[in-house]
Amino acid sequence: MILSIIREEWNRFCASWTFSTRLPIPSFYVYSESTASRSTRYFPLVGWIVSVGTSFCTYFLSWILPVEISVVFGMILGILSTGGLHEDGFADVCDAFGGGWNKEKILEIMKDSRIGTFGALGLFLALILKYLLLVKLFQVSPRIFLFTSWFAHGASRWLALVLMMLIPYVGNNNLSKSKPMVKNLSLFDFVLSTFFGCFPAVYFAFRYQNLISNILLGFVFAFLFVLYFRNYFKKWIEGFTGDCLGFTQQGTELLFYLGMTVSWSFI
Repeated sequence: MILSIIREEWNRFCASWTFSTRLPIPSFYVYSESTASRSTRYFPLVGWIVSVGTSFCTYFLSWILPVEISVVFGMILGILSTGGLHEDGFADVCDAFGGGWNKEKILEIMKDSRIGTFGALGLFLALILKYLLLVKLFQVSPRIFLFTSWFAHGASRWLALVLMMLIPYVGNNNLSKSKPMVKNLSLFDFVLSTFFGCFPAVYFAFRYQNLISNILLGFVFAFLFVLYFRNYFKKWIEGFTGDCLGFTQQGTELLFYLGMTVSWSFI
C-alpha cells in the first residue's frame, strides 16, 4: 500500500513537472488525467527546483562574469526550463485585457497564439523590471539573492493556486493543456501546496530574524496583487483561465523581488 501511494504521488509530481517545465523525466512515469488533476499540489515544489537552476547558474557565473551578464543567463535558463509558460500567460493577459472590451472578446484574444502590442510591451517591461531587481538583490548580498529566488519561485506558484481557490475556472478551450489541472483543486492539494509555497520564507524568517520585515513586505505586495486581480478577473470574465494563473505567477514573483529590494532601502 505504501509503495502504491509513493508511486501515485510520484506520478502526480511528474505530471506537475511535465506541465510546468520542458525538462525530461524518467520514462516510467505514467500519465493519466486523474493524476494530472491532482498534480497542482506540487507546483510550488517544481518552482523550488527551477529556482535552484536559475539562481545557482547566476551565482556561479558571477565568479567569472559581471553580475549583470550573469543575471541575464540565469533568466534565459529559467525561460528555457519552463518553455516560457508563465511569461506566455502574462503576455496573453496583457493582450486580452488591453484589447478586449467584453468577456467574449477577452477570451477570444487569450486563445490567439500571436502576441500583440499590449502583450509585447507588458512582457518586455516585466522582464526589464525582473532583471533590474535581481541585479540589485545580488549586489545587496548573493545569499539574499539565492534565498529570495527560492521563496519567490515557490510562493508565486502557490499564490496562483490561491487565485484558483477564490474564483471559478472559465476557460472554454477543450484543447488547453491546463484545463485538467486547474479544474479540480481540492482542499488537501491546496494545504500541501501551501506548505511547499511558504516553507522557504518561514524557514529563513526563523533562521535569519532580521529578514522577517523584508519577507513580510514582499508577501503584502503579492497578496494585494492577488486580491486586486481576483476582483478584476471576476468583473471582466467572471473567473480565471490558465493564462490568468501565469500572469499571477509572474506578477507576484516580481512583487516579492520588489518587496525585498524596497525593504532593504527603507526598513
